[in-house]
Amino acid sequence: KTFIAENVSGLVKGTAKGYFKEILAALKACGYRVEARLLDAQWLGVPQMRQRIIFQGVREDLDVMPAFPSPLPYRYSVREAIPWITATLHYGQFENYTGERESRPAQSGPCPTIRATQGGSQQFHVEAECDISRYAIGREWDKIGVGGKSDKYTQLTRPNPDKPSGTITVEGGNTSTASVTHPTERRKFSIAELRRICGFPDDFVLTGSYAQQWERLGRAVPPVMMYHIAKTLRDEVLCRIT
Repeated sequence: KTFIAENVSGLVKGTAKGYFKEILAALKACGYRVEARLLDAQWLGVPQMRQRIIFQGVREDLDVMPAFPSPLPYRYSVREAIPWITATLHYGQFENYTGERESRPAQSGPCPTIRATQGGSQQFHVEAECDISRYAIGREWDKIGVGGKSDKYTQLTRPNPDKPSGTITVEGGNTSTASVTHPTERRKFSIAELRRICGFPDDFVLTGSYAQQWERLGRAVPPVMMYHIAKTLRDEVLCRIT
């Protein structure tokens, strides 16, 4: 009765627009009323700025148009996703999930674990590959203010903890590659942190190397974003024709 498909935002930019028109025409030729929208995950419950082209089709004989979700009236920030974030220029205090105060040492590289408590003890591992201090982007990171980006490496950014993260790209899991980094520590996000920033639950199992796990998260449509798209399709299309 219906379908949903997605692609990268670049499909509607520059010379790729020709492919977009061909795809749209082919989908319509299959007997569907088809619309496409450029949606941003940051407005659909995900703490990440992530644009995706979403195609939606409804079978012609059903006489109903596709329906897309409206932007939510709020956005989640990096800090809300990973609340243990803190500046690491000195020994500092931060609140864990129980509201207790904990101390944390200063360090330029990744810490071995990030500990948080929520109904019991829980540990979030920080992979050694997160450390960018020995690479050129690590030296450049020191020059960038929180919320800023590099003039030398255009993809190298330090997100503002109180706003959504920048887009998690496929290549970002290569430690020496310029990409979104941790806002207050000279490293990239850990896989545990990335799961949250990409809208995956803490217990979602990823396999392979650090770079491979990052790549899979970088390719995925955030589940929370997809939830809002599917819910709107269910409520405004499927419930009207059954």
